[in-house]
Amino acid sequence: MRITSILGSQKGHGHRAGVRNAMNRTFVSLVLMASLAVGCSEEQVVEQTPARPVVVTPVTVLDFEERIEATGQLLAKNRAEVAAQVSGEVTEVLVEEGDEVESGDIILEIDPEKRDLELDAARARVGEARASVAEKQREVTRMKALEAQKIAAATRLDAAETALETAQSRLRVALAELGTARRAVQDATVRALFSGFIARRYVSRGEFVTASQKLFELVSLDPIEVEFFLPESDSSRARKGIAIDVSVSPYPDETFDAVVDMLSP
Repeated sequence: MRITSILGSQKGHGHRAGVRNAMNRTFVSLVLMASLAVGCSEEQVVEQTPARPVVVTPVTVLDFEERIEATGQLLAKNRAEVAAQVSGEVTEVLVEEGDEVESGDIILEIDPEKRDLELDAARARVGEARASVAEKQREVTRMKALEAQKIAAATRLDAAETALETAQSRLRVALAELGTARRAVQDATVRALFSGFIARRYVSRGEFVTASQKLFELVSLDPIEVEFFLPESDSSRARKGIAIDVSVSPYPDETFDAVVDMLSP
């Protein structure tokens, strides 16, 4: 009975205590769940990041060679199309296609006999002009003497001096023609300007050619140039003077030494 009475007087308080106890149990459950969750998370992290073995090896020094490969084309450094300097008949052809020639070798002649006759005629005209100048000089000297003696008029002296100047002009023209005739004799004999090979022959013996007409194509294969292109990413690595190796299809087992001579922007 006492117990009942006490319970009856504490009924309200007992309800609140029950609610508080229930909340305490809930909080403890949440804490336990949180602890379990944290424990599971730590276990998962440990399982995802296992320890890795470390292997130590000694350092080895190696030589590293960087190579850039490119495809290019071979170009003759000395190449010329030999043309006629004078007009005339081709009287002699001394070489054929594929022949090797040295610098100064005669390869063709364009009627040199005719050029020799023209040279003789030019020399004769120079001789005539010089004789005329000498004659007019004597005439001027004589007129000056006569004028000093009051025998000849001044107009005759002026005429003699004018004739002398005309003769001197004709002499200069004759000398220029003589120089042209001498040059024509040289040009009638066509020579190789440099050592190389006759790549092509455009004319034959007996053919009449005019000045500036092509006669031969002369090509020198020593030295020879290689022209190639590099991509922009590798262009900065190329420098003038660096050594390169060149290989060509006809000689697959050989390499040729070369040096970078020019960089085009």
